Amino acid sequence: METVKVLQVVGFKNSGKTTLVLDLLKQANDKGKSVSTIKRHGHDGALDMPPTETDSMRFFTEGANSSIVYGGGVIQLHQRKEQATLDELIVLTSLGHPDYIFIEGFKEARFKKIVLLRSADEWLQLQSLQHISLVITQEVIELDNIPVILQNDSKQLREWFTNWMDGDRNEGV
Repeated sequence: METVKVLQVVGFKNSGKTTLVLDLLKQANDKGKSVSTIKRHGHDGALDMPPTETDSMRFFTEGANSSIVYGGGVIQLHQRKEQATLDELIVLTSLGHPDYIFIEGFKEARFKKIVLLRSADEWLQLQSLQHISLVITQEVIELDNIPVILQNDSKQLREWFTNWMDGDRNEGV
C-alpha cells in the first residue's frame, strides 16, 4: 500500500485549528484528493452519540464492544476502548485508503506539523515540539529555519500546502 501522508495541526484552544483543517480539507478535495481526519476531543466527558433508539446504539448501550452500521456509503463505528493511541486511530482511519490524514491536536506526535500561534508568547510554550514544518501566527515573528505565515495570508498558505501535497510521500504512515 502507498504511504499515506500525515499532517498535524496543533495550537492552543481557540487558535483556529479546526478552521485551518477545514480549509486544508477543502483544498485537498478540490484537487481530487481524499482526506481522513483525526481530532482529539478536548472537552470533558463523553462524545455526543447518535439517538439511543437506533439499532446500532441499542447494541452499543447493551454492551457490544463495537457497533458498526453501514448505509448510504457511510460507515459509522462506535467502539469501547479505555485508552486509544494515535497509532491505533491512524490504523482505523487508514481503512478508508485516504491520500492524506490530517490530525488536529496530539501535539507530541511524530508527524510534520503546522503550529498555530495567537501571540509570540505561545511560541515559548510550543517551540520544543518536534517536526514543525510551518508556523501560522496572528502577529509577525521571525523564526530560524521554520517558515512563518500570517494567519490572514491565504495565498501564501495555499502555496505552502500545495507544495506539501506535492512533496515527499515518505512523511507518512
